[in-house]
Amino acid sequence: MKKYKLYISILFIASLAFSSCSDWLYIEPEDGVTVDQFWQTERDVHAAVMGCYASMLGGTTHPVAEAMFNWGELRADMIRSFRSINNDFEQINQGEILPTNNFARWNGFYTTINLCNTVLEFGPKVVERDGAFTQARMNEYKGEVLGLRALLYFYLARVFNEVPLVLEATTTDSRIQARTKASNADIFAQIISDLEEAERLIPRDHGRLEENKGRINYYTIKAIQADVYLWLDEFDKVIEACDEIIQSGQFALVPGNENWFTTLFVEGNSIESIFELQFSSEILNPYYNWVANVQWYRANTLTVEYLWPVNILALPEDADIRSDGAAYRSADGYSIWKYIGANREQRKPFNEATSNWIVYRYADILLMKAEALANTNQGAQALTYIDVIRDRANAPDDTYQSPTGQFGLTSYILDERGREFAYEGKRWFDILRNAKRNNYQRLDLLTDMAIRSTRPEKIESLINKLRDTDFHYLPIHQSEINAGYPHLKQNPFYDQTQR
Repeated sequence: MKKYKLYISILFIASLAFSSCSDWLYIEPEDGVTVDQFWQTERDVHAAVMGCYASMLGGTTHPVAEAMFNWGELRADMIRSFRSINNDFEQINQGEILPTNNFARWNGFYTTINLCNTVLEFGPKVVERDGAFTQARMNEYKGEVLGLRALLYFYLARVFNEVPLVLEATTTDSRIQARTKASNADIFAQIISDLEEAERLIPRDHGRLEENKGRINYYTIKAIQADVYLWLDEFDKVIEACDEIIQSGQFALVPGNENWFTTLFVEGNSIESIFELQFSSEILNPYYNWVANVQWYRANTLTVEYLWPVNILALPEDADIRSDGAAYRSADGYSIWKYIGANREQRKPFNEATSNWIVYRYADILLMKAEALANTNQGAQALTYIDVIRDRANAPDDTYQSPTGQFGLTSYILDERGREFAYEGKRWFDILRNAKRNNYQRLDLLTDMAIRSTRPEKIESLINKLRDTDFHYLPIHQSEINAGYPHLKQNPFYDQTQR
């Protein structure tokens, strides 16, 4: 049997070469090292784990960090095209998605999943080879990559519904085989299993601030669990997971003062942060380029005005701190400001596009708990958590509500999440999660979104498509089906043989 080399330019060591983005990610394996040569010491296992994180930042086609933004925002209502039209985005925005759309590529996710699987397969063998490497330490690494793999499959299941469930490393040609799709139920069962095992193994503290914010730890697992259970409508489990984070004393909201924007979005790794993808001067984030250079995206003013209604009588100091000069900047052509602002007024230069991608932060935990409470007949308590978020944001009375019914609470929480997490890759998932609950009882959330996001002549067509629940998922990219996967079936809405 041919022995494959773990070339990082293809699979493993090239992604590790991104190590300079943080000194805790620093690793320097030699190119051309084979599987047997590499897995010798704990340092090799550590390097492999760091490679999992590094691969998310770039180095692959459509890496994870890019897809997290695109999958969470482009199908929603907060972004519009700007000067340089991206045709793939236009397809999505107008509801004319084709299987050749490049935003339907999952390459970066499966690359990182494969790296996680490689650690899980080869890492335990190092315990036998390195006398200083303990099983307890290996278990911590195992928990870390299990949590990361669960997070990646959580994204894939929400975006594509059914995907191949690959749980072993692809390191030899005998393992390169046609894959079929697993059911959505089986994918979520694996996600929950991985998270439960990770919870038992993973440390609460990695020892340094940057690592606690940039690596999966116990509290990240709890945040992912809360998000997964919210998607599955298991509200008691959501509350339990959120409470572990709330009661830990490890996190708090960044104060809503003049330093709020810089602390949370420019400097990053704040007291509010739970897990962030760590960019640096060596690996710049892609969002600055999309917004400021090629100018693909701008804030959708219709949604901006909906979430932050204009009050011409209000004083500047009475404005919601999350609006102008934070989520967007009106004086800069309604640019998406979170990724290009050096502060609330000044744009940073391109070589300082180092803002991290925030996957979870404490505000998310409070609002996830509020949503779970609202769906378990505890609306009054849910409102107290919303008020905490609004008080920090100096949210004006114009957007205050005191709903008592389920529909009103759902809409209020969704609007507050839109204000709080604008352009943080959550909007589409938030709307779809709430729309599909109780057998799509709130389909109106999707159709209202279409009215705000789509050109007038396309609205009726998009609304009709959104009534088909198969359309709520992206197609499998045609290249995956063409590349020797005869058993990989296209998602139903896009399979012309079934329509």
